[in-house]
Amino acid sequence: MSFREDVFAKIVTYITVAVLLGAMLVEAFVIYTERREQEKLEAEAVSAQETINELSAQTHSLTQQVEQLQEFRDNWEDFVILTDSELCQRMREDLYARPEVIPQEAKEASALAEKADGLEADAAAAQEAEKDAQEEEAEGSSGQITVDFAFPSPDNKEWLLPLNLGNEPSVEYLFYARAEDAERERYIDILFEVPVERPGGEPVLDEDGQIIWECLAYDAGLGWTLYTPPGEETEE
Repeated sequence: MSFREDVFAKIVTYITVAVLLGAMLVEAFVIYTERREQEKLEAEAVSAQETINELSAQTHSLTQQVEQLQEFRDNWEDFVILTDSELCQRMREDLYARPEVIPQEAKEASALAEKADGLEADAAAAQEAEKDAQEEEAEGSSGQITVDFAFPSPDNKEWLLPLNLGNEPSVEYLFYARAEDAERERYIDILFEVPVERPGGEPVLDEDGQIIWECLAYDAGLGWTLYTPPGEETEE
């Protein structure tokens, strides 16, 4: 083989080796790229699965909440509707204009509860307060207790709530009401009964054409107390 042929063969060999190395590099780069893409896809799949698991847990939680809300709605839907009814609003407006239906005994109990709150820490003072309470109770409605309770604005729907409004067999409506003395920051919770004319369900009116509010019990800070009108106590 001549020198020229030997050099030409070597050049061809070098070119062949370079081409093969280039092909190997290209193939290696493709394999590397594919692996990176696969790892990326696997990571995205894991992340997607975690997201799916989180969404599944959230869906389960939301399903439970929806069931609870549905149960709440089924139990209280009529009550909420009645609270916003025209009749209930009429009752609020009537009570708002008639603070005199708040029993005097409840006002006196509020004054006694306020004293007891102030003397709560001192046992001796508490006994004195109890003695004063008994004396003031004995005085009855002598007019010495001066407190100013009233019902909130009819625009506020939270202070008067119907308890059995709309039950057809009933011959009375039951209402929870709250009166307040804003100056003293005291409250009286009252359970009212309103006689109902059946059929129709209209409140019974007294001889003056006003709605009859009959207090059944009150809580002025000393716990719930059954209320008996003074006239009925005398008859007993």
